[in-house]
Amino acid sequence: MLGFESARSISDAAAYIGRQPDTWARGDAYSFAILVYRADVRLGGCGFSQINHGHRFTNVYYWVRAGHTARGIATRAVRLLARFGCERLALQRIEVVAPVGNTPSIRVAGKAGALREGILRNRVILHEVVHDAVMFSLVPQDFVT
Repeated sequence: MLGFESARSISDAAAYIGRQPDTWARGDAYSFAILVYRADVRLGGCGFSQINHGHRFTNVYYWVRAGHTARGIATRAVRLLARFGCERLALQRIEVVAPVGNTPSIRVAGKAGALREGILRNRVILHEVVHDAVMFSLVPQDFVT
């Protein structure tokens, strides 16, 4: 079965998101499509994976289609998603883990207000290659107005 990490196109990602109601009902993962308001234009996707219910934290993922990047879409998605996690799911920590060389994702995390906590050695594997990653976090206090 095709998973988000192996989606190669918007239709692959949309199909993955469409299979998520069961994971949502179990609280195992939460996936969202990023859409143009009042239009049928899919810009990308985002969600929570690797939810740790005991310690109430999760990993956030996001992606935006080519041609729609560098417009603040992912930044807004991360903020909304993290707020949803803290307020509706009672999560105490939302983690953004980005490979050290993934400058756009690192920029998104920073612009979303996530706190950079450090470099995690050998944290992610992409296309069978091990990479160090930058760890960021958002916590409920980040949303106090």
